[in-house]
Amino acid sequence: MSLLDRVTKAVGDAVDRGKKEVDQFVRIQRIYGEISEVEKRIAEFRSQIQQVRQQAGEKAIEMLRSGSVVSPDLQPFLEQVDGIEKQIAAQEVEITRKRAEIDTIKTEHEAAKAAASAPPATPPPVPVPGEGTPSAPTADGPGSSARFCTQCGAPFTGGGAFCTQCGAKRI
Repeated sequence: MSLLDRVTKAVGDAVDRGKKEVDQFVRIQRIYGEISEVEKRIAEFRSQIQQVRQQAGEKAIEMLRSGSVVSPDLQPFLEQVDGIEKQIAAQEVEITRKRAEIDTIKTEHEAAKAAASAPPATPPPVPVPGEGTPSAPTADGPGSSARFCTQCGAPFTGGGAFCTQCGAKRI
């Protein structure tokens, strides 16, 4: 055999091995796909069983509650379901209470916002001397302030620079 014949034979053998490996890989992948389909059907059957069990359980609890079935073996399950339902009801009451609390907070916020946007209260009228009000502001001496506010007429009590009633600057 010549070198060329040996190379040709080696290449042919390699191609045949490659074809066999590819064929084997494809067949195996096809079978894996079939297994996957069977597993999906099994999962669907298990889901159907769960649904039937759930329906049977619901029916049994309904029959226990109505008294048409009395079973000491099933009674603990009914009590467990009743306990869980009571917990759910308590949690729903808690949700209702918390929603009412939210509404209260919103109402407080709206009231504060309305009060802030309301027009400011008008200051009390400046008292006129001789109409039963304190006499006109007077000075106590050089550099001292008046004893009464020039805006609202309230007496100054202390050495502050502003009126404690209306906030006007002391003169």
